[in-house]
Amino acid sequence: MTEEKPYTIAFHTHEKYLEAIVSGERDSLDVSIMFWHDIFEMSEARNFKRILASENFQNDISAIDMYILGEKLCEMAPKNVFVAFVDEQLQQLEMNRFAETVAYNRGGQGKVFSNRREAEKWLLEQEE
Repeated sequence: MTEEKPYTIAFHTHEKYLEAIVSGERDSLDVSIMFWHDIFEMSEARNFKRILASENFQNDISAIDMYILGEKLCEMAPKNVFVAFVDEQLQQLEMNRFAETVAYNRGGQGKVFSNRREAEKWLLEQEE
């Protein structure tokens, strides 16, 4: 028997990128690591080097957890993968940008956006 995950994730394949839409009742460092693992696993399985991820959780996670997540994302991400990230909760934008900076400083290739259109535009400009 498989344990139910504390989030739902829907994948959509586009010509040049994989889209992942994640939502759930409550986010945490462990939940974020779990769904990012699923996203990176699917990108490798389908051979995508560009990922557009959107998230919708009502709660914030702490600054220290966002720092740890930024570090973990660099360890987890397949080589040469670009990630555009959109959080449906705009009040979480600054904290997401903090995690982006942590990841960038460790070689990550991702960017946080406030809307899907800008995220998709940036993602498609990235060379594989």
